[in-house]
Amino acid sequence: MTKIKKIIPNIFTLLNLFCGCISIIFLQSKNFYGSAIATLFSIIFDFLDGFVSRLIKNENQFGKELDSLADMVSFGIVPSIIVFLFIENNEKKIPFIEWFSFLISIFSACRLAKFNMNPYDYRGLTTPVNTLFFSSLSIMTTYSTVPIFIKNIIMYPVIMLFLIFLSCYFLVCKIPMISFSFEGYSWKKNKERYILLLISTFLLLTLHVVALPCIIIFYITISIYFYRLKNS
Repeated sequence: MTKIKKIIPNIFTLLNLFCGCISIIFLQSKNFYGSAIATLFSIIFDFLDGFVSRLIKNENQFGKELDSLADMVSFGIVPSIIVFLFIENNEKKIPFIEWFSFLISIFSACRLAKFNMNPYDYRGLTTPVNTLFFSSLSIMTTYSTVPIFIKNIIMYPVIMLFLIFLSCYFLVCKIPMISFSFEGYSWKKNKERYILLLISTFLLLTLHVVALPCIIIFYITISIYFYRLKNS
């Protein structure tokens, strides 16, 4: 029974990797919706492997390395391919600009390596949240309810290049992002979390599919605000 318990977190990690591979297969046929669903499952399995490991107190070096390798596929390569496809299919692209999309993979690898060296360093944007941002943008391009001008803005090469550089910066920056773990229920200790939760709920109810990238942008903004507030 003890041996079975030890491999449960690794099973979730491998399921994360499997879903990341499925996401890439969907992207090959430009099925952004299918890729987004697979990415969502990757995020769920990534959360479960860490949660179960802490629950059964089975955090080990093998599991840590395996988790990073799985994350590199699901949350390092996937967003780069999404951005590559956005730019490649645009008639207004600058020659070879689409190859800049793989900077996201490079900086994701650096982020994961830094986290392996110090698992308690929560500075910078996590790779799953970064991937969720680009994945949500890809879904927006498939929905008929999203205005055409918004889709054109999203897929405009210069905008994508700007988002690539921002993504790379936030992946390795030293800004502490708001933790999703509540410290009790008091407003004083969880002020930023409650604000994030309330605004996110409002955006989901009003903007629907457009809400996800807006929530992530707000998450980064509010993290920077509280970081500077504490420093001042």
